[in-house]
Amino acid sequence: MKANGKSGNANDKNPRVGGQKSGRAASSDGPDTRTVRSVERALDILDCFSLQQRELTLTEIAQAVELPLPTTYRLAKVLERRGWLRRNDQTGFYSLGLRVLERGTVALSGFTLREKAQEELDALAAKTSGTVLLGAIEDDQLVYVDRRDSRAPLRVVSKVGQVRAINYGILGKLLMAYMPEECVREELKANPLSKRARRAFASDEEYLGELARVRKSGYATAVDETTDGVAGVAAPIFGVQGTVIAGLAVLIPTALWSDDVRARDLEAVRASAARISKLMGYQAVHV
Repeated sequence: MKANGKSGNANDKNPRVGGQKSGRAASSDGPDTRTVRSVERALDILDCFSLQQRELTLTEIAQAVELPLPTTYRLAKVLERRGWLRRNDQTGFYSLGLRVLERGTVALSGFTLREKAQEELDALAAKTSGTVLLGAIEDDQLVYVDRRDSRAPLRVVSKVGQVRAINYGILGKLLMAYMPEECVREELKANPLSKRARRAFASDEEYLGELARVRKSGYATAVDETTDGVAGVAAPIFGVQGTVIAGLAVLIPTALWSDDVRARDLEAVRASAARISKLMGYQAVHV
């Protein structure tokens, strides 16, 4: 039903509100019932819009909600006046107004990342038996937002609320992969790489190459990079504006690491990260 660049129907600009009947029998419903029905119809109009259909003519809206054009016009004018819709005077197309964004921001601000992630963290820990870490960048530092402990013996000392250098561990690597290269180079000057474990990165260029691979694949893996005996996988969490806002990791003892375990944990962590992203308001666009 996408409009393909056509201008609005001439009837869309000013349909005759009073002179056209809908063909429906007159209702004897009381004013309360009519008010509820009007609210439902207005919400139906707002539901017409999506990432795939961001602009619609009045005729297209009327067809989608199965209402007469004059009724749709009256409701659209109210929504436009209140800021829920906006109309392009040149083309006649309607789109969602700024009020939708304002109210959506209010709704999202009522929940924190940690609150929204709780069920997924529990499920991921149960599915993988690994240590689960949720981390984010705050003031150019890596902060551990939450964790679930492994059922296997594992030496992971990072605690909830602990602050690390921005490039520390698998979560630091994952999150830095989505930063501009010039910012990464500046952070590496402030926080030089160190030989923490036997497979730690030896140079900035090697590290930058790894970040490029992480960014291309959409996930990170690590084996004995930060702590000897610890391996893991991690995936990014996206926010409402489509940017990476946090990372989710599963860590296990290197002794338990295998291709099958890697594949299992990677599938689980990516699925959990995608679901948390959705809870944070992110909408993936499939092309």
